[in-house]
Amino acid sequence: MILELAEYLLTPCSGAFRRVGYLQGQLGIKVRYRQCGYAWQRHLDRTKAAIIKAFGGCSQYRKAVILGSGRLLDVPLRDLALAFREVILVDAVHPLNAYALAAWYRNVRLVRADVTETADELVQIAGQPGKPLPHAVPQRFCDDPEIDFVASVNLLSQLAYLPGIYLEKGERPDAEVEEWSKSLLSAHLDYLRRLPGVVSLVTDVEKMVIDTKGRVTERIDILHGIAIPKPDDEWVWNHVPLGLLSPEYAYDRRVFFIANVKI
Repeated sequence: MILELAEYLLTPCSGAFRRVGYLQGQLGIKVRYRQCGYAWQRHLDRTKAAIIKAFGGCSQYRKAVILGSGRLLDVPLRDLALAFREVILVDAVHPLNAYALAAWYRNVRLVRADVTETADELVQIAGQPGKPLPHAVPQRFCDDPEIDFVASVNLLSQLAYLPGIYLEKGERPDAEVEEWSKSLLSAHLDYLRRLPGVVSLVTDVEKMVIDTKGRVTERIDILHGIAIPKPDDEWVWNHVPLGLLSPEYAYDRRVFFIANVKI
């Protein structure tokens, strides 16, 4: 508990990002990984292997951008650093361990940014009912011709999650939050298609409720109904093992890998 508090206080994070919950979310991932690391390992390994396979299709190796780098659990940082002249890790909050790992590589740079480019405006208007929510049209990196590879890593389904909770606290109607969440995810897919280079996507698309006999009892679309490209590969992520949250149910996630969203 003391270590988590120290990390909360010491982790660089803007006021807006703290209010939306991005810092608390990163610390939550740390706790959940400590609880579920063994169950997550296959998913993390598959994600790393998919990214390595995807950047193998690049014609040049100047800059690589990883969107949603987080704790780097699912990012093959060493492989990227050896392959590219520069690696740019992007997240709203970089945990302290990410700074430590990145420090081993002279060509790795961390950028603190909200990839939707809406958070700052969101905190200003969230509690003002009737005022339109920010429209996401991200532009960062779109004009950099030296970027040869981009990967959005286990980020898409999470883009609207914490902002949605924040909006609900501001008493925004559920229907408005749902429509805005859908637009946020659609804007990210459009953004990926506008970025230079080979652009890969790893995302969970469906949450599955699993009973004690291993049967799927419920399927939940976690992408708000948006359509995404046909995957080049897919797998199941054992997200919450049986007994962690319930003695009767486990929660798995179906994960898609698209090697290049622009094809």
